[in-house]
Amino acid sequence: MEKPNNPHYQNAAKELAGLIYGVSLDGVITRNEFAAIKSWCSNYEPLCSYEPFQHLHDRIKPIIYAGKMTSEELDEIENSLNLFLEEIGSDEQINRPDQIFINGMFQGILSSGDINDQEVYKLKSFLEKEGNEKIMKEYAGLYDLIQKIWSDGKVDDAEFRILKDYLNLLIQNH
Repeated sequence: MEKPNNPHYQNAAKELAGLIYGVSLDGVITRNEFAAIKSWCSNYEPLCSYEPFQHLHDRIKPIIYAGKMTSEELDEIENSLNLFLEEIGSDEQINRPDQIFINGMFQGILSSGDINDQEVYKLKSFLEKEGNEKIMKEYAGLYDLIQKIWSDGKVDDAEFRILKDYLNLLIQNH
């Protein structure tokens, strides 16, 4: 097996960061969301044969496999991800979203099997956040959909299904 390069490590870390961001948007970690994070850990375990990733995996695996995750533990994982990026000499930071982070975030939002009002509101806020202009421009269709859905300040079941389908399409196309 060829040794993965730093971007491969970074991409795995950014995907996890996005996943954690998406999972934590509503402040509740459901069983399905927990399973999605655990699945990430299993999917990337083969990278553990390389030292930088092994160290990251060793730091986060006990938290993920403990059976329950708190918001403090999610923060601990995020800190471990930033430390990991520093260790491999990356100037990237987890809090600078890119396509990989955003796909992870969408996966995190969808992992519960449902999308709630708080997640829609925070996704809207994320897109509107200062410094995310490029992201908002790239995801103008998503932003327009969220604006329409959120126009009455709540999201009904039909709107949830439409947004869920749209997010799935975005994940598949990026």
